[in-house]
Amino acid sequence: MTTNAFKSNNGYEIDGLWLPRVTSITNVISKPGLFYYYGNHKNFATAQAALNSAADWGTLIHNSIENILRGNDKEIDEKVLPSINAFEQWRKEHKVKVLDCKNDIEKQVYDFDNHYAGTLDALMEIDNTLGVLDIKSGSSIWNEYSLQLAAYVNAYNKNAPAKRKAKKRWILRLDQYQQCEACGAKRRNKAGRYKITGGNRNCLHNFSETKGIFEFKELTNYSCDLEGFLSAKKLWEWLNRDYLKRINNYSKNKKTLNLF
Repeated sequence: MTTNAFKSNNGYEIDGLWLPRVTSITNVISKPGLFYYYGNHKNFATAQAALNSAADWGTLIHNSIENILRGNDKEIDEKVLPSINAFEQWRKEHKVKVLDCKNDIEKQVYDFDNHYAGTLDALMEIDNTLGVLDIKSGSSIWNEYSLQLAAYVNAYNKNAPAKRKAKKRWILRLDQYQQCEACGAKRRNKAGRYKITGGNRNCLHNFSETKGIFEFKELTNYSCDLEGFLSAKKLWEWLNRDYLKRINNYSKNKKTLNLF
């Protein structure tokens, strides 16, 4: 990979400086579930194709919710309609308010002191408290999400006025599946093929219509999570030191070039 390709894939140019992306940094964390995912496919190519399809699915959900929050009247793709219905159900159960639809959705944040940047899904008030919401469409809420959102909150609060500091972090996971009415097995089709989990393998399965659900979680232990993210960043820098030392506008180079 060329240095320019590395920069494009892993960071942002902000005010003449290159800053690594939060999600690139958290990719350094081991993901045992991902190993299991690859192991359940015929080969690496088919696993990667399914993963890309799932990513496209997640992008479609994000774009649909972004349009809703911005007040854009756009038709929802039927493929993700159950998940969007679950999102609307979540909104009914909580007091949700975006203060600035133009600037607080898909908001870029940065921390020049710790040399990183990212794009958070939404800054909003939920039940009268301002915080950062991240929307996920995977099968579970994974531990590394806590580090990701701690990084976003820290970067946002660095540059936010006192009355607009984020106080909380939340994950909203949206899912959809068909459920067997006999054994309870769940069938999903997010990655280009059906996947059945749970239930009884010997059941002939009588699946219901696709239904959407949501899982809403407030994250705690912010200080510990931020420390974990900054530690992960050090490891990420060490692993990518050969690229980083060639990036002249990575501001940390000028201070710690000898570490690379």
